[in-house]
Amino acid sequence: MNKGKFIVLEGVEGAGKSRQCSLLVDALNANGRDAILTREPGGAPLAEALRRLLLDPAYSPDAVSELYMYSAARRDHLNKVVFPALAEGKIVVCDRFIYSTLAYQGYGRGLDTEFIRRVNERTVTPLTVDLAMFIDVSPEVGFARKGGADKSDRLERESLQFFRRVYDGFKAMCASGELVSIDASGSKEQTAQKIYKAVTEIL
Repeated sequence: MNKGKFIVLEGVEGAGKSRQCSLLVDALNANGRDAILTREPGGAPLAEALRRLLLDPAYSPDAVSELYMYSAARRDHLNKVVFPALAEGKIVVCDRFIYSTLAYQGYGRGLDTEFIRRVNERTVTPLTVDLAMFIDVSPEVGFARKGGADKSDRLERESLQFFRRVYDGFKAMCASGELVSIDASGSKEQTAQKIYKAVTEIL
């Protein structure tokens, strides 16, 4: 269905993912492309309200509840933001998408990944992901870069072992070809160049 392009950036906490999303959108627009930046969970009013609930330490949903809350936020975001932008021919750069659900609720929480994939498929239809990239930074390096976990964020209160499982999940998706791995061991400028090069190859 896409007239535009849908591009996803994934990564663990502290990988610099949100900053790289912004740099990518700026570079695309500076080079004459019509690009917008959005995020998950969030990006639309209902989705942002669900994001606040999902990240609030006052609540403790189980993995299945999380899955359905993320899916509800995702569907609202797609309907309100992504589908209309793609129909107008825009390039949509999304900070996290279905791969985070697989990594966090699947590999991190232990929820059956095939179940997650079935829910995701129903949620995102008829969207096609044109390019999904993983900014490859380990949890240890990521948390060191950001100065430790944000204790006001429910997910960041999880153990390092949890984030290691999440990271391993992302790496498994890179190995299967679902995600393109971007080596982020260099400077943020070098990482941005690698991301932009990968994007220009599919435009």
